[in-house]
Amino acid sequence: MLSKFPVILPFSLALRNMRTRLWRTALTMLGIVLGVAVVLAIQITNDSTLESIRQVFDRAAGRANLLVVAEGSGAGSTNAFNEEIWEEAEGVESIEVAAPTIRTQTILASEAGRTSFDFTITGVSSGSIIQLYGIDPELDPEVRVYELASGRLPNPEDYETVLPEEYAEENHLGIGDDLVIVTPLGEAHLEITGLLTKEGVALINDGNIAFAPLEVIQELFEREGELDEIGLRISPETAENPRQLEALKDNLEAELDGEAEVIYPSARGELVPMMLSTYQQGLAFFSLIAVFVGAFLIYNTFSMTVVERTREIGMLRAIGMSRGQIIRMVMAEAGILAALGSGVGLLVGILLSRGLIQLMGGVIAAGGETVITLPLAGVLQSLLVGVGVTLGAAFLPAYSASRTSPLEALRARSRSGQGVRSGVWIAGLFFMVGGFLAIYQVPWRQEVVFGAGSTALLAILLGATLTVPLVVTALEKFTRPISKLIYNSEGSLGSSNVRRSVGRTTLTVAALMVALTMVIGIGSLAYSFEQDITQWIDTALGGDLYVRAPVPLRESFGRQLASVPGVEALTSARYISVQLVEAGSSGSSENLTYNAIEPETYRQVGDIEFSTGQGDSENNWQRLAEGGAIFISNSVADRYNLEQGDEVLLKTRRGERAFEVAAEIVDFTGQGLVVIGTYDDLHRWFADSGVDRFTLSVSPGYSVEAVAEVIEERFADRNHLTAQTTEIFKEKIRDLMRRSFRLFDVLNLIAVIIGALGVINTLTMNVIERHREIGGLRSLGMTKSQVLRMVLAESMAMGMIGGVYGLAFGWAIAQALILGMNLLNGYELEYIFTAWPFILGLLIAFLVSQVAALVPARGAAGVNIVEAIKHE
Repeated sequence: MLSKFPVILPFSLALRNMRTRLWRTALTMLGIVLGVAVVLAIQITNDSTLESIRQVFDRAAGRANLLVVAEGSGAGSTNAFNEEIWEEAEGVESIEVAAPTIRTQTILASEAGRTSFDFTITGVSSGSIIQLYGIDPELDPEVRVYELASGRLPNPEDYETVLPEEYAEENHLGIGDDLVIVTPLGEAHLEITGLLTKEGVALINDGNIAFAPLEVIQELFEREGELDEIGLRISPETAENPRQLEALKDNLEAELDGEAEVIYPSARGELVPMMLSTYQQGLAFFSLIAVFVGAFLIYNTFSMTVVERTREIGMLRAIGMSRGQIIRMVMAEAGILAALGSGVGLLVGILLSRGLIQLMGGVIAAGGETVITLPLAGVLQSLLVGVGVTLGAAFLPAYSASRTSPLEALRARSRSGQGVRSGVWIAGLFFMVGGFLAIYQVPWRQEVVFGAGSTALLAILLGATLTVPLVVTALEKFTRPISKLIYNSEGSLGSSNVRRSVGRTTLTVAALMVALTMVIGIGSLAYSFEQDITQWIDTALGGDLYVRAPVPLRESFGRQLASVPGVEALTSARYISVQLVEAGSSGSSENLTYNAIEPETYRQVGDIEFSTGQGDSENNWQRLAEGGAIFISNSVADRYNLEQGDEVLLKTRRGERAFEVAAEIVDFTGQGLVVIGTYDDLHRWFADSGVDRFTLSVSPGYSVEAVAEVIEERFADRNHLTAQTTEIFKEKIRDLMRRSFRLFDVLNLIAVIIGALGVINTLTMNVIERHREIGGLRSLGMTKSQVLRMVLAESMAMGMIGGVYGLAFGWAIAQALILGMNLLNGYELEYIFTAWPFILGLLIAFLVSQVAALVPARGAAGVNIVEAIKHE
């Protein structure tokens, strides 16, 4: 035995082996790099997106310690409270500054009639809208950061404004010019007195913002006596003491007695992250899949290294190296590769995250610059994955190498015939059955659905991997005729080779199978989701035209639209933010979207898709029209455990009010957190009015585009509205859905790449093991092209087996993913079969297996006959 075994010796031997086999080293490192990069990129993407969203709200709140907001206020809320509360807040001892704000949206008069409405995963966003803040020019700088590039802030009662310097340049405006905006009363002129640098408040809404005196905005937008928010700067001794600050917050809420609520500034940024949580959980899960597949590649590579070094290891064992020393030598190489691969993976992950963030930017609109956040926890997690997976995947080959006897290692005989123990596939069946039972039979609590579901899916994929030996044995005889048909008799020989190294073939087929499973699963999920959304938009988003304006239109304007030739029917809709009070939650509440409609006119241009088991639709509509009732989306029903006939407590201008659930409906607006009520209830309980959107149906014989043109000619100059065909609107929603799945496509592509590397690895290993055999075949007259075809046939057999198994599991996983989405979001998606993902999966299996096999196949064809026969 080598009693003296210096600590540095395993690393020295590892480095020598890595230099000798540079191509193999690069292949292993690539697997590690991709795994680490994907995990880190997803972490950075998620954290950066949420940080960007939080910064939007932090910039809006500025240095305020507390905010007074209306009951039920939230993103997009139109709720407001009485201005008298401002005076009450100013009289509280610990409050140093109370800065009032009113927020509204408008558009430049020069852009009237060209308003664009974009879509994000959190709902509708107005692409060309400018946010207008009404502020107290003397108080607001005390709670928000105003950095003037030039000029001054507006005088308190003058028609003046300040806006970001960059926005002014884009619109060819400067100090002294008028900012001409659209208001409910017509056009208004605000003189520009100052330009803001790209700091502080100038970053709100991506710089599309302007600030004007509070009283001016209240007058122009007919909101005298109303406020949306009061920013409170608290004295340092109270603000720096969490208990005192919480006590002050509670006291203020008690004094307000339901007229408004007091929140921390950070609470304003919680809604959007909540809506994105499911999407981001999905990204995190599929990053684990990439690591899962990457582990196969690393294991295969180290197995290949051990096979190539069998004689070397035998000689080292013969001269006295112990089994433990052999393990340390192989693990030293794994440690070096893990460290190098993880380091490079971090850099690649940062670069990859930039692309993913850009893709994510097409899905959400944070309203500000995206901040690249490098989370320490994400870096450590990625390093742990890189090092842990590499060392774990390398241990089995290291242990196998240590168990090889010197005599066996020195023999010129391949060990490729080693099979797989029956306990492996039995364990695989156990994992698969357990995973499916966990998904379909166990009623998980909402809080643990994602974690339990992800674990169950990984268990199923692991089980599928362990059962691959059974599938290889069962399907190889079916692949042989196909291989023979394509590659003649060499194809039959090559196909039969997959059973000679079942253990190694298992991992390659498994890597392909998992990659194809996710391609098919995601493709099927996307198609089912698209079909369900298409059915919803065709039902719920009826009509032929949508008429919108930058500011809410008057309800009476509908009579003017109805007089336009070609307008057969129309209906109006108004969206406000409301709060649902959860039963038994001590008054806690959450934001929902309240969609006010006119039931009678709504049904003339569209309809609503009711969930299953909601009874007669006519009765549902009648109950809604009677008032005091609402339709709730299936997401709301699932989230709050509600059903038809239950009562829902909503906060209104007249206090908390119970509404009966008239029916449960399918609605994807704002990720489904929506309820539908009537205009009568909107007027009576929420003291709100106006129209956000008119939906029109066009009479037969009239052109939709022609009617839209007439509407804009008549009303665009005066009401600054836009008439848009519903088809354009619907296509934007479909486009958003397709963009939402692009990130998953990127992760699927990485999994396919890793699977292709596994094919290269396995075939190269098989060629090395059969070096002498190939030389013998060549000496008997087999040509280079026949050797090439034999290796390609072997690869094709693996591709076909992985493809068939991937098709079956892709179908099963697609159903599980749809079930998971339903459980997490309360949707009622149904699996809808489409052949395209399966065809794509088969094409990927065939192309990957053939293209990846070209390098080892050419290597096998170029074997020197004499050297191969002498090969030991």
